[in-house]
Amino acid sequence: MATARRVLLLAAGAMAVATAAGAQAPAGASQVGTWRLGASTGGFAPRSAVILGADGNNTRLGAGPAFSIDLQYLAGMSVAVYGNGTVAFSTITFGSSIRPSVVGPSNQVVVMGGTAGVLLTVPGSGGSGMRLQPTLRLGGGLKGYSFNLTDARTQWRPTGDIGLGFRGVGSGPIEVTAEVRFLPSSFDQSKLPIRGIVPQKQRQNDLTFGVGIAVRP
Repeated sequence: MATARRVLLLAAGAMAVATAAGAQAPAGASQVGTWRLGASTGGFAPRSAVILGADGNNTRLGAGPAFSIDLQYLAGMSVAVYGNGTVAFSTITFGSSIRPSVVGPSNQVVVMGGTAGVLLTVPGSGGSGMRLQPTLRLGGGLKGYSFNLTDARTQWRPTGDIGLGFRGVGSGPIEVTAEVRFLPSSFDQSKLPIRGIVPQKQRQNDLTFGVGIAVRP
């Protein structure tokens, strides 16, 4: 959560800069039928334990950096269709349900996601428009976990993609973005070297926080 707070503070600063940069020109000048390409960096914060231990000693993923690429097609003044690719770098903390012999090669975990859906934007008002435009992301896709552990297997699970953010629009083609995304999915415990439990597909909810830039026509 400390990573999340730092990212949100960066987002607030970036939004202030974007607002000042766009003070002299109308916002929302993107043309319908064109494309927008964006990239962001921020943090990954898992909200669920991978395995709940009967003794309270849970197996968990840790927070880490995250990076995203976002390609959008502007279908309307306030609607865009998007495709997104995300990668995050995490770690795993072993609980009592992991076999004691599992020692690596490392505790590193790569979390990957590919999603698509719609991005809704509050349009500009009047002739001057809005300097900060709220955004709502609604989509879904696949989320994968790749472990660097003996006898662990990579898995892909269906995921939702729900995001809230802001876009800072100025007079030029560069936009500044900030967004919090919720990625709800399940996790197949049988892909890990477990012991003493019956594997199940349990809830695995993750958050990402990102600030970035986008290029538009």
